[in-house]
Amino acid sequence: MLRTIIAIISFTLAAQSSFGQQLARDLLGDKEEIHLPFKMQNGFIVLDIQFNRFFPLRMIFDTGAEHTILFDKTLTDLLNIPYEREIRVMGSDLSVEMYAQIVRNISFTLSNETVVKRDIIVLNEDYIHLNENHGIDVNGIIGGEFFKGLVVHINYRKRRIELYNPDTYQTDKKFSQHEISIEHFKPYIVGNYVSSSTEASDTVQLKLLLDTGAAITYLIFIDSDTSIVAPAHAITGHLGKGLGGDIFGLVGKSRYIGIEQYGFNEVITYFQDVDTSQYIQSAVNRSGLIGNDVLSRFDELAIDYTHQLLYLKPSKNYNKEFKYDKSGINMIAMGPNLKQYYVSSVLIDSPAYECGIRPGDLIKRYGWWSTRWYSLEGLSNRLCGDEGKEIKLTIQREDEKLKKSFILRDLLKAKKD
Repeated sequence: MLRTIIAIISFTLAAQSSFGQQLARDLLGDKEEIHLPFKMQNGFIVLDIQFNRFFPLRMIFDTGAEHTILFDKTLTDLLNIPYEREIRVMGSDLSVEMYAQIVRNISFTLSNETVVKRDIIVLNEDYIHLNENHGIDVNGIIGGEFFKGLVVHINYRKRRIELYNPDTYQTDKKFSQHEISIEHFKPYIVGNYVSSSTEASDTVQLKLLLDTGAAITYLIFIDSDTSIVAPAHAITGHLGKGLGGDIFGLVGKSRYIGIEQYGFNEVITYFQDVDTSQYIQSAVNRSGLIGNDVLSRFDELAIDYTHQLLYLKPSKNYNKEFKYDKSGINMIAMGPNLKQYYVSSVLIDSPAYECGIRPGDLIKRYGWWSTRWYSLEGLSNRLCGDEGKEIKLTIQREDEKLKKSFILRDLLKAKKD
């Protein structure tokens, strides 16, 4: 699952050259560094902040986004906050047009009680529905512009974001240093990709967005380079939900993908067919992204927005196997506390499909246990177990309860005749 990039049509901000132009040194005050604790939930970095010094919000820190965005305008309407003007926004596929509002000088209180003011974008309605698709209660995203001019040091091991003055920031010898480019407050790096296809075995260089707002491994835009070929045994999959609705693409295993000394063989990779030639002028052409499933393999990661450098310290488990679904079920969370789990789609010819599970089914029990004891992330992880494991589910379909069982199977392998 992933959160796709929100692209703002070029003319909507062109006349507002003052939109968020100040540096973010106000976050430091008279200090050289500050620390902000976060929680990792379903592959996202979630920060607790206060909106307008009073209302608590939970926001995803998203290096793949430029602006700070609220998912809907209920709160700003309630507080009678004035909107400067309405703008058009579009999803990354540029096929659906929606609307949002620009709001100026909103006060944000961070967990260390630092108070700063930022301009934000407020969507007219929640087009993304990230809460139900990922089973976590969040109100929006904090983009790279919020921290511009600083070094943003993500300490995954200690679960905190450390903000540093770039003039005094230093790392130890365990970090590797890499050149990146910062474009529209978003970090890009050059990576290498080798297809699993025998017809396209040459290495292709990719311009990849470092995206903590994507809870996946890698996403590649197939038509960004004529040498990119999706794996032969890729399957059609539901990649997530973004502006404009559901996002579908291919899921397969790349022979190799990585950056410099950090790479993976036979790694699960997502492929999307997006016409990158149609990207708007304010957007940046790219080949794909590196998601948080890979970035969190580093104990620590630092982005120096001023000097355009990336620092990495891999964890001991950097090369552990990536888990992925072997059932064919995609679920959403609904109801009180997001504890009701519905099947939103089922991959045809998957184990779940073959045993009769269908979209709309409510999953009531996993084995002997009620699903109310699970989070969406926890339940999904059970479906990413070892090949050959038996899964027993009790589902409710209208007024009928049904027991279903199936065997997990690696859907990315070629079927045996």
